[in-house]
Amino acid sequence: MASYCCFSKSRRPFTDYIVPQFRVISIQDMLCLALRPEGEVVVIEGSCGLGKTWAAKAAFKAARNSNRFDTYIWVSLSTSCSLRRCIDKIATCLSIDIGQELLSSTISATIEEHLATRKFLLVLDNAYFVEENVLGYLGIPDPREQNFGSKIIMTTRAGRAKAVVKPSIVITPQTLSYQASYDLVREKIGKDIDQGLIENCFGMPLSLILLAGALCDVPTQEEFIELIREAYVAQGLQISVFTTMIRLVKFGYRRLPTDTARNCFLYCLRFRADEAISVKDLIISWMLHGMIQEARDYHEANRIGMEIIHVLLKHGLIHFEGDDQILMHDVIRETMSDLGRAIS
Repeated sequence: MASYCCFSKSRRPFTDYIVPQFRVISIQDMLCLALRPEGEVVVIEGSCGLGKTWAAKAAFKAARNSNRFDTYIWVSLSTSCSLRRCIDKIATCLSIDIGQELLSSTISATIEEHLATRKFLLVLDNAYFVEENVLGYLGIPDPREQNFGSKIIMTTRAGRAKAVVKPSIVITPQTLSYQASYDLVREKIGKDIDQGLIENCFGMPLSLILLAGALCDVPTQEEFIELIREAYVAQGLQISVFTTMIRLVKFGYRRLPTDTARNCFLYCLRFRADEAISVKDLIISWMLHGMIQEARDYHEANRIGMEIIHVLLKHGLIHFEGDDQILMHDVIRETMSDLGRAIS
């Protein structure tokens, strides 16, 4: 097993990458490494908010754009996602009828039969597996034995999950440099920002996105200066990376422009952590539960609902999962679940 750390973005084009025994690599080289021709299991590991899912999505998109595989499967997981649910998710992606009473072993056998003769790319995002031989249990052929050049990419915070899949390669994204952090926030808000606020984010992508979201759409310079003061107060004393991230989630929630946006955001907690939420279904639910009271009909409710969706996206509190579904980062979900219980 080879281990790699990735850092700032390279200017080199996407090409197949020859693996050394060990080296620090750029993000671009990481994508090349994750998608080299050999059949492998690749694990992207690291702490919450470090950009593991972003890296996996970039590799997934690059593979699709270059048409490298016959079958593409993306499965979002969570701490509460059982192996049976993971099996069902994989089967659904493959359009396999899972029925109501089929045993998980029957479904996994069908999955294995389906993938046995295909070159596939499977991403298991945010995995917390603890079972030995978990790939066999899921019905996923081992790419190293299949000899087609199939690829499994798994993102995880859990060391045990990494161990049970026996990866060929382990990649750990690194925190952003100060300049990269500054550029990220500056690009999102279109303004210069205090050095201290950037440094307090410890180079964590999620913290920087949340900070930028909270600082966006401020009409006047005077209001922006006042908001900077509020951001310093919200960040508080530097205790830990995770503490700062939680504080920024709460700050971002308070900075939402209306009570309607806040209530609609909290409503998203009703959905499972590993379940992408259909934008259409979410807006209908908001309407049926009277959360978009100003809407007179469905079309107006849809317009107002989409405006709220875009506000939540801009504030970094949700992200798109595909073209018409959204997800909430698990750190944001955990923080807001605690806050929601406190509010109620």
